[in-house]
Amino acid sequence: MNERIVDVVVVGGGIGGAAAALRAAQYHLETVWVTGDGQTAKASRAAYVANIDNMIGIHPGIMRKKVLGLLEAPGNASARALVEGAHVHVGTREIVENVLERLADEYPAVARAVPEAAVAARREDDVFEVETGGGARLRARALVLATGVMDVQPRIRATTPRGRVVDEIHWIYPWANHETVLYCVRCEGHLTRGTRSVVIGAGEEAGQIALMLVERYHTDVRLLTNGEAPGFAEDTRTLLDAYGVEIHQTRITGIRDGGEQPRGSSLDGFELEDGTVVEARFAFVSMGLYEVYNVLARQLGAELEDADAPEHLRHVLVEDRTSETSVRGLFAVGDMAKRRDGGPLMKQVYTAQEFAVRAVDTIDRRRRRARRARVLSKRG
Repeated sequence: MNERIVDVVVVGGGIGGAAAALRAAQYHLETVWVTGDGQTAKASRAAYVANIDNMIGIHPGIMRKKVLGLLEAPGNASARALVEGAHVHVGTREIVENVLERLADEYPAVARAVPEAAVAARREDDVFEVETGGGARLRARALVLATGVMDVQPRIRATTPRGRVVDEIHWIYPWANHETVLYCVRCEGHLTRGTRSVVIGAGEEAGQIALMLVERYHTDVRLLTNGEAPGFAEDTRTLLDAYGVEIHQTRITGIRDGGEQPRGSSLDGFELEDGTVVEARFAFVSMGLYEVYNVLARQLGAELEDADAPEHLRHVLVEDRTSETSVRGLFAVGDMAKRRDGGPLMKQVYTAQEFAVRAVDTIDRRRRRARRARVLSKRG
């Protein structure tokens, strides 16, 4: 049975979805937030950003100082020592969990979360309907998509303790989950400052990230193409040589753990098929996009960029000021979106929030305008 029509449905359990859902609830828009299930949560780039310390206001030092202030009494010396030595980083998961708690505590009358995957979307008579994996049919006057993207992961030809060679991507997961393998140079590049790190990738983007790490953060960089032939532009290759960036083309056959617990929380380097060991404190994966999660946008007829690219790699085009797609009332925010005018749309946590707010502001503005028109027509 179809549910009644709400003001907005938000699809996506990352930062963009959380920002849209929270702002919509704060505006008293009746909101349903489809956060995804366990499988979809693992399939997004947002799941791998464990430390958001490049945003003003989100830093362990602020929280630590406040907690220590509460423990000033002499009897709290042991608690103070524990806090002073604790790692209290905030990542995307904590932010999303906090938004879920705030919606449940502060806005239960207007907002609810549905922990299921959105599997289909359609539009009829200016009303959007989103079908979930659990069979719900959610109807809304506006729809915000924040379903994200996923990067290509490096295949590593490693040997199990029993001597079996397994050529798979899953070897990288423990380090990706603990932010020693990185994916966003704008969000996480500063973590490599002054370290020896690697970039995994063979294309021009990988070369540019290596250059950026050297120039911005004085990182001692190595490039691992993992068996692929380098595809760097001539100027990029010249700069890599000038900066002393070594390029290793053989396959990765092992990851050296730093020994800290849990596994993946520290990185020592990579073992290559030719016997080389490349030391590294961090690694950036830059192998291109595996998928832009644009299926719902395609089902609704939204315009995508680059008609010559494979459909699953095409970003959703949006207006810069509103985050609205070519379909009125349908908005796309975060990594899945690109500006229609071709300008930059930075892939960062705070810009995902900004464009989510632009979308909700547009929805709210239209709702208020319609309400004013109804009131004025009755008084006229």
